[in-house]
Amino acid sequence: MIIPADESHLDAAWELIDRCRTMLRVHGILQWDEMYPTREIVAADIAERRLYVLIVHTRPQAVVTVDQTQEAQYTTMPWTSPEPALVVHRLCVDPAAQGHGFGGQLMDYVETHAEHHRFGSVRLDAYSGNPLALAFYRERGYREVGHVFFPRRSRPFYCFELDIQSAQD
Repeated sequence: MIIPADESHLDAAWELIDRCRTMLRVHGILQWDEMYPTREIVAADIAERRLYVLIVHTRPQAVVTVDQTQEAQYTTMPWTSPEPALVVHRLCVDPAAQGHGFGGQLMDYVETHAEHHRFGSVRLDAYSGNPLALAFYRERGYREVGHVFFPRRSRPFYCFELDIQSAQD
């Protein structure tokens, strides 16, 4: 079941993200640190009704934030799909639950939401040092349009888009 997160999900959502951050670092993937993401960011996502949680047997197994907020660096990208775009932030599957298709279920939900609400595309960025994430989005049909850099990161983030409008035609 995928639902919009509410305040009762804050602790579990934050702990899930923190476990992911730890697991990424163990594998040498330095996309998240102690400054991003933070519990405050997760709380704001919940307050703004943009955090979604996938629950299995009453436990959150994965989370994703979606909204229309595009990083300033996105303005330099040669996007080809029409606006408005639905933007994915912080897709995260509990390390203990990975391999069960939960990330795909969340992205199915996001893409269906985008289609139903007439977004032109889904956009996101993925850390170039995270080969599993890059393969995940490419296998879903996302097209790489370029790369951007974010503070405190030596490696770029690849920007991807999925044209929702063309898929509807």
